[in-house]
Amino acid sequence: MIDTITFDLWNTLIYNTPLDTFRYKEMRLVGILGAFKSEGVTLNYNELEKAYDQSFLECEKFWVKDIDLDTNEQLRILLSLVPQLHLKDFGQNLMDKISQAYTDPIIYDPPDLVENAREILQYLKEKECKIGLICNTGRTPGKTIRKLMENLFILKYLDVLTFSNELKIRKPKPEIFVHALKELKSSPSNSIHIGDVLNLDVLGAKNAGMKAIHLNKNNCDYSDIKPDFSIKELRELKGILGRMDPFWKSQGI
Repeated sequence: MIDTITFDLWNTLIYNTPLDTFRYKEMRLVGILGAFKSEGVTLNYNELEKAYDQSFLECEKFWVKDIDLDTNEQLRILLSLVPQLHLKDFGQNLMDKISQAYTDPIIYDPPDLVENAREILQYLKEKECKIGLICNTGRTPGKTIRKLMENLFILKYLDVLTFSNELKIRKPKPEIFVHALKELKSSPSNSIHIGDVLNLDVLGAKNAGMKAIHLNKNNCDYSDIKPDFSIKELRELKGILGRMDPFWKSQGI
């Protein structure tokens, strides 16, 4: 019987567009400049932006190996790439301000929920399904995402939240899926993962022994990685569950 559903976050439950990424970058840069200015240090915006972009490439060297970095590690990389700040030490008060500027833009300018996200989570909770989140975090860490999800009124539906920056491993490594299922006290054979990225969500879930549903909004080709099911909208999940499991069919789906 399927008793556990895990979700990806970005573009599965919450939208994340290129425009969002650009907007949050601008907010981070302005915030970091302000943090330094409050301590009497004036930085050049263009140099900071260049370091910000380069730091992404440096972080990506870890990410492509399915290794994640926490916020402090990311900030050390970023600040080391600003010529004016090279090899300087910073007090804790300043680092706290920089960290907040780096992690919290999404709280002040939140993205939208994916259509039917709250409704499908509520439906699963009402059916007493165990619900988990498995998220690759990027520059926004798990602690900030928890605040965002609470503000969007969906945190209460999640039993377990698994973030790559906290485990230091990223999808598609099966270990991150196994960790989430262990926290949920669930078996892979009774669990389904839903996500929008084939080589992260579908591949990782199947390698962990789970079934995988691909949220296929762009008519992806399944020649290399094949999900168990494909949907275009989250509301289709009800029908998928009804077709694959007698328990869900008996729930009046």
